[in-house]
Amino acid sequence: MDMGHDGRPSLKVQQAQAIAVQALGLAARGFLAEAESELRRALVMLPGDPAISFNLARVLMTSHRPGEALHLVNQTLAGEANRSANLLLLRAQILLAMARHAEAIIAFKEAIEADPHNGLAELGLATALGESRQPLATAEAAQRAIHKGADRPSARYILGRSLNECGRFQEAESELRRAVQLNPDHEPSQVMLAELIWMQTSDVTLATHELDRSLQRQPHATGLRVTKAKLLESAGHTAAAVAELEAGLERDPNNLQLRLAAAQALVAEQPLRALFHAECAFRLAPRDLAVVAIYGDTLFAAGRVADAEKVAMHGLQIHPNNNHSIALLGNVWRWKGDSRYQELFDYNALVRASPLETPAGWSTLAAYLADLARSLHELHQLNAHPVNQTLRRGSQIGIELEALKDSALHAFPQAIDGLIRKYMAAIGHGMDVFRRRNTMRYKLNGMWTVRLRPQGHHVNHFHGQGWLSSVCYIELPETLGKQGGEGWLKLGEPLLGPSDRKLDPEFFLKPEPGLLALFPSWMWHGTVPFSGSEKDRRLTIAFDVVPA
Repeated sequence: MDMGHDGRPSLKVQQAQAIAVQALGLAARGFLAEAESELRRALVMLPGDPAISFNLARVLMTSHRPGEALHLVNQTLAGEANRSANLLLLRAQILLAMARHAEAIIAFKEAIEADPHNGLAELGLATALGESRQPLATAEAAQRAIHKGADRPSARYILGRSLNECGRFQEAESELRRAVQLNPDHEPSQVMLAELIWMQTSDVTLATHELDRSLQRQPHATGLRVTKAKLLESAGHTAAAVAELEAGLERDPNNLQLRLAAAQALVAEQPLRALFHAECAFRLAPRDLAVVAIYGDTLFAAGRVADAEKVAMHGLQIHPNNNHSIALLGNVWRWKGDSRYQELFDYNALVRASPLETPAGWSTLAAYLADLARSLHELHQLNAHPVNQTLRRGSQIGIELEALKDSALHAFPQAIDGLIRKYMAAIGHGMDVFRRRNTMRYKLNGMWTVRLRPQGHHVNHFHGQGWLSSVCYIELPETLGKQGGEGWLKLGEPLLGPSDRKLDPEFFLKPEPGLLALFPSWMWHGTVPFSGSEKDRRLTIAFDVVPA
């Protein structure tokens, strides 16, 4: 710092600091452009000053200009001898806000090294690790953040979420309950806690207990109300779910989230009533893809097929690879008898099934499947299906390989790699909606396991976030396939459609242990329920693939 002869800051330094203080007052009152101008003037007077640079970077972030903020912080750190801990932390936070998660992880570790007792830096690291799908490391960082003083709802939520992803469900529930105790209105914790209680107990009253208490205090909490409605719907109480949503709409008729949820809850049984809600949502947000999707679905279910086709085309104009619009368009073209449907649902060319390749370390595929089945059964500790998922009478667990120290699970990507590459080579390149995305390179976009009990099944659905989807059969009940295709995979049957004409399944695949089926993610698929004793299980792994 520039000092005068008396050991005090020079006049120039005092002037620059006074300008910076005034700028902070402007920023606090929302005058961001004026605050930025003054801070830049102060920085000209004191080039590279870490405190002024820090405050200017924060103003730039508030102005939604993270790139400029990052450039400024990097410039300042490059010329600063002591590398301010505050600036290091701010750099990491900016990288996190820009979704540059790998860089943010490195930056947060540097900030922690500069200030080892900073709980906020540890919490930022936990957040970045969580976004990078590293649940075990996330849990460890969140625990350190709490121990260093950042014991807040967000830290307990991140810890609970990561423990849940690691399959440590009781510990996750404890942490989420702690988050709700710290702040009963912390919506992410309330939502995850309710869903976790539901999956552990199948008791919707128990699952919605904390939600009800919060809704009594804050009836305008849309996320909590929608979560409660989804839980009620999952438990088979559709009428109660709709009543919950419409009670919220009486308070807030222009609430987009409530309109969407109401349309989704009603579309299967009361499409005209659902269409009213979907039309309201479309007027509010005509370019929101979630809105476009439910509006198209309700139009199709209500029999307005031509209008549904226009909405599907509108969705593809917004996003050419939108799976929901592609699936809806397929429904419309099949209903109309349009020849373009055959290109979308070319089962002979686009559905392929082959046995897994035996990974290194196992002498036979049967031996590998036996070890894999044991590992998967250990993961399935939940009783009810997740909210917003397609299975009924079973459990679904996400597979995060980083969090699992299991050789059979870690070998699974090796067992499927060759089959995915053979599939991409077989379909080749083209200009159609599927082949045009084939780069011959891929990455996995989520992996999970499903265990169904007797009468368990998947309702018809497609995968919105994939390009290529799958099901791999690990363990099957003895009754499978003996009674009219029980437990078989079925493709081509939409979940919804006009009541005057049912669109039946067009393609069936008989499961076999070790068989991997691959098909386009926008293809409708479900399963036929199977019978058997309570000990019978249908155990599978599924994953989505996207081009790399």
